[in-house]
Amino acid sequence: MKYLAVLLSSMMLVACGGGGGSVSSDAVASASADLSKYAGVWRQDCVNHMRLTRTATATGSRTFSVMTKEEYFDNADCTGALVATGSFGQPDEIVTYAPTLANASVTLQGGGIVTADVDPAASVSAGAPLSPVPFNVTGSGVTSTAYVLDTTSAIITYANLDTTAVVRTALKGQTTIGALLLLNGELLSLVPIGASTTSFQVNRQYIR
Repeated sequence: MKYLAVLLSSMMLVACGGGGGSVSSDAVASASADLSKYAGVWRQDCVNHMRLTRTATATGSRTFSVMTKEEYFDNADCTGALVATGSFGQPDEIVTYAPTLANASVTLQGGGIVTADVDPAASVSAGAPLSPVPFNVTGSGVTSTAYVLDTTSAIITYANLDTTAVVRTALKGQTTIGALLLLNGELLSLVPIGASTTSFQVNRQYIR
């Protein structure tokens, strides 16, 4: 699983695809947008025992480091004992923001379209082709783990004997392009639609 620090990554852009290209000058609103709104800890809703959190920390005026963590709980609604934790053990990406893009078209996960000012960014993951950073899964519920061909595979077993198979690819310095948008208190990680530099769709949603 790749992440584009929509910082929070990405914040936080999620690195699940995306196109490139330069931003046209007539669409740029301002290079002085307050990016501190993306800093801090953001989380996704619980999905089948697992809650993902991303912590974005400013490292410069327009750069953030992002650290991703997966937490697995005994109950499917993310209650009960914490039985496993997965992470790269270090910040997994560095996100660099471009000037704010005014009046971008954003397609929401429900299919609706809004016009909003977004903050485009490029995310570079940790590691390099010859020195990838593996994903580590640890905890009392981890019943098996292996690292083969730059891929971590683990089995997490819960008290009721249900299991989750975790498969995560190591980081190798990949670069991805996306944008962030804070909308109604939610952090939206955006990826470009095709080769467009002004139209995006929501890739991930985060809450505080």
